[in-house]
Amino acid sequence: MEYGEHLASVERDVARIGDALRAGPLDVVVPSCPDWTLRALTEHVGAQFCAFWCHVLCEANGHDKPDVPALPADDDDVAAWFDGCARGLVDELHATTPDTNVWTWVPDQQHAAFVARRAAHELAVHRYDAQLARNANEPIEADVAADGIEEIFVMADAWRVNDPTSGCGNGETVHVHGTDEGRNDEWLLTLTPDGLRVERAHAKGDLALRGAVSDLELTLYGRPTVGPVERFGDERALDAWRKAFTFG
Repeated sequence: MEYGEHLASVERDVARIGDALRAGPLDVVVPSCPDWTLRALTEHVGAQFCAFWCHVLCEANGHDKPDVPALPADDDDVAAWFDGCARGLVDELHATTPDTNVWTWVPDQQHAAFVARRAAHELAVHRYDAQLARNANEPIEADVAADGIEEIFVMADAWRVNDPTSGCGNGETVHVHGTDEGRNDEWLLTLTPDGLRVERAHAKGDLALRGAVSDLELTLYGRPTVGPVERFGDERALDAWRKAFTFG
């Protein structure tokens, strides 16, 4: 996916999160993040994610950093608060070229394109979380989901800089096979003692996961899926994946 495609995905999911916030009270538990209510999820996505990366881009662009007000006490005001946090990020992404040098936590990806990609996938998954809290869910678009799976591998390498045990296993393998018509999405993931190894090919694993690429990404993120994901083989390989990679 290109920068503009990531930005379009961000804008779509910002709007969908806003719709979920306006659909009812915010004290409902988010089923896929049971430690959070929808209010807590909103604060995380608005202040800790959107406003944070907005400020990073502002610093790179020499722009003033917008103030981030506290989350409103009144549920009726929370959607507007979130829209403001998200709009700051979207506006800065529009004002930034993909190759603009910015701080990121990935040493070899110090550019705005990383931020746009990270925003697209963070917001896609948390949009899904917010919709689940409303007993509704839409799949992640296939192009976005496939790119989101690829981004997991980038994060896996980056996390190991600070945590040498991140992504490690004892040789467990998971074959991830997308079934979307007209696409060819396949990966073989190996959790080695030295970290994650990825092959983009058809190969036999200890466990095979087969389904729509959206559902495959959601499975890797530890979320319930929209459609079925067929599983063939040793479920302990997926347990090993979830021990190696924990996503909020």
